[in-house]
Amino acid sequence: MSTELERPIVTGVIGISSPQLARYSQFYSRLTTVKRPAGTALAHAIGQVISANRNAISEQALETGAQWIWYVDDDQLFEPDTLMRLLDRNVDIVSGLYLQRTAPYIPHRYAPNGTATDKIFTQPLVQGDSGMSQVHAVGAGCFLIKTDVLRALEPPYWRLGQITPDGWGDDIDFCNRARAVGFNIWCDLDVPVGHYTVHSVFPSRDENGIWTTRLMEDQTHIASFPAAYL
Repeated sequence: MSTELERPIVTGVIGISSPQLARYSQFYSRLTTVKRPAGTALAHAIGQVISANRNAISEQALETGAQWIWYVDDDQLFEPDTLMRLLDRNVDIVSGLYLQRTAPYIPHRYAPNGTATDKIFTQPLVQGDSGMSQVHAVGAGCFLIKTDVLRALEPPYWRLGQITPDGWGDDIDFCNRARAVGFNIWCDLDVPVGHYTVHSVFPSRDENGIWTTRLMEDQTHIASFPAAYL
């Protein structure tokens, strides 16, 4: 009888990317409630270069024979059924719907501008939108892929600087290269995801001396509402 421990079967990987450990406690609290299939493993990559984090997660998933990877960022807030609903779509690449964390909070889904195929722009929501929306790219904060996508790409799978020199764009670049080898990109409008952000609240008085509460994002005025009185 062999005394070696059998390696557990890994069917999928939840890959957490963060610049530092436990940046937002709400993310980790929400993640513990997310339902997941049997055989799901966790991979946590920590570092300032997000493409390096996602490459480390990708390599670990491939080494374990995982069938899928759910890439998540540590500023996302998920409902318990988020992962299972995305898996039920059974497509190669799909994202939940989440918004950019700064005003005007436009969706992280992107479409071509109709002239240059390498230039894509945010695609706003339209009244009545629902279900699966095929797009050219999505953000990678709630990003589910089958590992066959990685096997069709040349490493490094995640790269920075191709879209915005010395800046972000690893998610758009990944989607561009995946589309180039025949994969479709989907955004599930029925799977909403929260994007954690930080605002400041200021006490303020209007010209009539009435107190209000002013919500600010850096120097941007987001909203004002009546102050709380005892």
